[in-house]
Amino acid sequence: MNTKNLVHLINSSGYKIVLAITGGGTEAIGELLRHGGGSATLLEAIVPYSQQAVDAFTGKKPEKYNSVRTARAMAMAAFQKARILQQEQKEVGKVLGIGATCALAKFNERKERQHELHIAIQSLQNTTTYSIHFLDERDRESEESLACRLIINALAIACKVDIEITDNTGLLSQESPQIRSAQVTEAISNMLLDKGNDPDLIPKYFRLKEKDKDISHSHKVILSGSFDPCHRKHIEMAKIASEKYGVPVHFEISLTNVDKPPMDYISLEDRISSIQACYDPDFMGDIFVTNTPLFAQKANIFPESTFILGADTMQRLFNVKYYRPQDTTQSLYRHFKEKRIDFLVFSRKGAEIDISPEVRDMITIVPENEYIDDGISSTQIRIEQ
Repeated sequence: MNTKNLVHLINSSGYKIVLAITGGGTEAIGELLRHGGGSATLLEAIVPYSQQAVDAFTGKKPEKYNSVRTARAMAMAAFQKARILQQEQKEVGKVLGIGATCALAKFNERKERQHELHIAIQSLQNTTTYSIHFLDERDRESEESLACRLIINALAIACKVDIEITDNTGLLSQESPQIRSAQVTEAISNMLLDKGNDPDLIPKYFRLKEKDKDISHSHKVILSGSFDPCHRKHIEMAKIASEKYGVPVHFEISLTNVDKPPMDYISLEDRISSIQACYDPDFMGDIFVTNTPLFAQKANIFPESTFILGADTMQRLFNVKYYRPQDTTQSLYRHFKEKRIDFLVFSRKGAEIDISPEVRDMITIVPENEYIDDGISSTQIRIEQ
């Protein structure tokens, strides 16, 4: 199918999209508009071309700009923007965010430089990615046209057009795209519609294991984190806490954030898998996915609980940036005490933890002879992967 006919099918699909592209492939924007009817589909097209622009658009600084992770972050940011522009909640199931990052041929490049394209599509219930590594010696213009067609094809597939990602691309057989998709239940996708700092936020959670068990009337120990990925020190902290309190430790991941777009579903799947890979039933309990990035919100889901914190998280706990809009420091103290919340803090060598007198009775610091921080971090693990 030629590009013109494909674009007409996209524009008649009823989907509304925001498209964000960086590094190349921007011809796709022109193709969506040049054949007429583009306003039926395209809400906005964004080209965050500089690193600073990508940082601002995604709300964070990626470890690598041309990567499938960055494409997913851009797609989620685009999806959130599309929701705002569309403003019709009943149509949110036909809203799409598309993110694409490219590294294409350029003049006087180093010989070993890889040419690649990463495309991500975010919908209410699904995250899909396509990663293509170009092997043929094409010039920049040829790779731009190829990237354009691949982005259009990926968008068409998301709009339920019957087409393959490689149709009319001329890709070599050994350039077959790597495709990945993750889908979530309605209970989780509904959390995507919430804002992490909304004063009227209704806390929600989805538990992966004992779904029907009431958690509201018993003491719980919760390890909250991004777990990107979960590593041995997370598990060691959980084991120490379980031995101290005599109950299993539940793991909690917030899908939403305060100051950046929500987590995409492939990221969520990877993080849950990293916890499950380390799972030990002797001291680990359930895994919860929530819409509560703030501990004041978590306290509403998990009253009468001990939250496990690292030193850095402890320092952010009473930072006004991480308050709900209606909170003051004093009201936050009262809220935690009313909900019977306390904190078990695992420090690290050289860290200074400043504890206000008002909250000393709700904070226990694990002695250094019981837990030794060896400097391992999720960031370090991601970089080395």
